Amino acid sequence: MNFYEHQERAEKKTALIVFLFCLAVLCIVAIVVVPIGFATAWDLQIVAVSLVVCVGIIGFATLYKQRQLRGGGSTVAEMLGGVPIPLHNKNKEERRLQNIVEEMAIASGMPVPQIYILEDEQINAFAAGWSTDDVAIGVTRGCIEKLNRDELQGVIAHEFSHISHGDMRINIRLIGIIFGIMALGITGWILARYVGPLVLRSSARSRSKEGAGGAGIGLGIIVIGLFLVVCGAVGTFFGRMIQAAVSRQREFLADASAVQFTRSSTGIGGALRKIGGVTELSHKTAETGQCNHMFFSQAMHAVFASHPPVTERIARVEGIDAQSLEASPAQAGGTETQQVSGFSSTRVSKVVKEGSGATELPVVPARALIESIDLEIIAAISDPWSARLVIYALVARGNSTSHTYLAKHISLAEFTEYTALQVLLENSQTKLRLPIFDLAAPVLRQLSKEQKIEFDRTLIAITKSDGVVDFTEWVTVVVLRKHLFGGKKEIIKKKVPIAAIQKEVSLVLGFITRCGGLQDDQNTDVYTKGMRFLSMSRDIPSEDNCTAKIITQALRKIQCMRYSDRQRFMEACQICVTHDGVITESESEAIRAIGDSIHCPIPLFQKE
Repeated sequence: MNFYEHQERAEKKTALIVFLFCLAVLCIVAIVVVPIGFATAWDLQIVAVSLVVCVGIIGFATLYKQRQLRGGGSTVAEMLGGVPIPLHNKNKEERRLQNIVEEMAIASGMPVPQIYILEDEQINAFAAGWSTDDVAIGVTRGCIEKLNRDELQGVIAHEFSHISHGDMRINIRLIGIIFGIMALGITGWILARYVGPLVLRSSARSRSKEGAGGAGIGLGIIVIGLFLVVCGAVGTFFGRMIQAAVSRQREFLADASAVQFTRSSTGIGGALRKIGGVTELSHKTAETGQCNHMFFSQAMHAVFASHPPVTERIARVEGIDAQSLEASPAQAGGTETQQVSGFSSTRVSKVVKEGSGATELPVVPARALIESIDLEIIAAISDPWSARLVIYALVARGNSTSHTYLAKHISLAEFTEYTALQVLLENSQTKLRLPIFDLAAPVLRQLSKEQKIEFDRTLIAITKSDGVVDFTEWVTVVVLRKHLFGGKKEIIKKKVPIAAIQKEVSLVLGFITRCGGLQDDQNTDVYTKGMRFLSMSRDIPSEDNCTAKIITQALRKIQCMRYSDRQRFMEACQICVTHDGVITESESEAIRAIGDSIHCPIPLFQKE
């Protein structure tokens, strides 16, 4: 099952969650309303009021929690007590963790997630977020201190599989639903623990008849509170049942994917052996129970286990023959393809079809790529303020007009640092551009909202300073804007069929065809092949209609397609760049940028 199929399955799983939620609400409402009905001889007014109040509490709590979680993965991580990994002065274990996360992100074509540390001695981890743009990975202190590099890589690969399978989007929705279902019990606890006793204490200070009446009201509130606590226990029961129904099988799949990603069963297998069973977090927050399903291993005991038994997970993982995962040799056919930048057409085709759910992620090449980046640039993208200057230098690329603009709009100290970075980046390879963007993403997200807006405004001004927005500038703006400002609102748009947006598909295929630097007649032939694959027929758009602004608008509509249609679209793009077996740096960068823009990350292309 590839990335696109996993995303389709995740969307169907969301419908299952909604159904289970509605079923749970009906049961809870019945448990609340029926006793009230019998107690009041089925007084319709009282029954109706209790029904509205019950549904209102659950609905309001669910919406409140969903709104609270709009911030994405970082909100969840902080809610669980996570602390962002320090930008500077990292210890050896923290540096190793960051290296592993960065390698996995670059290999899978995703922006590097924000990393949080949970100060807990148990071995556990989680991934949370609405999309790849706001993902956070949380890891306990015990996880980074007790596991060796291979085991930690296995755990991180497990979490990345949840990201590529769409599980984290399900999980974050499930948090809101669980909170809503449990809201009655929470409300009852507040009434019985605080409100009722408060009324009793205030009435005890009064010797009048009103004081006696107040005592009765206080006792009544406590009784109602206890009744709601009992009803809330039923809600907790249903909440745990939904967690188990949704997450158990996904854990088996994520374990298997971790083995495939790393091509080793010893890493994740070793981590599971060190866990050995249910490892309750020693520093639990009030929200830990609501997030139990998100963790690598079960974070607390529950009536319905949210994870399969660790022994069963170990048996399945170690039962996989890692040797059988070796990639089969490419089938012979036709003449040997010519290569540019070391990318073969068969390799690119395979990667695009599988997406970030590929059976193997090029972790080792990603590590080599990161290590080839100048250490001064690595240091600069580790600080939000300096990371801005790195991006400015990547976009300006020695352009005198952009240089002049920045000299007027940033401080002298910033301009001096920018000039030094520009010299370093001019000597860097083109293939490092997207990895640098991805590495800088979590750091740039730490800018305040006002700083992000100012950064974006300056970036746009640089790209327009010479009157032309070229391909490199377009890639920079599209990728960075999505990483900084993308999120849930782009995921929940109404899905449209590919046939309804043929114009936008035509524009993007025309754009990517021209990235190969072919002659006009050759461009037309290549474009026609891509359109024919989609069973479409439109003339190739003129170069004037393939501007950065128009292509960006077209991609916004394309990302509203179902994932099955996005797969077909990405395969059409792949046909346009691999038609002659020659894949240029611009073409490889363009297809990865387009995939990133429509929430279909494309893993790092490898050399044969």
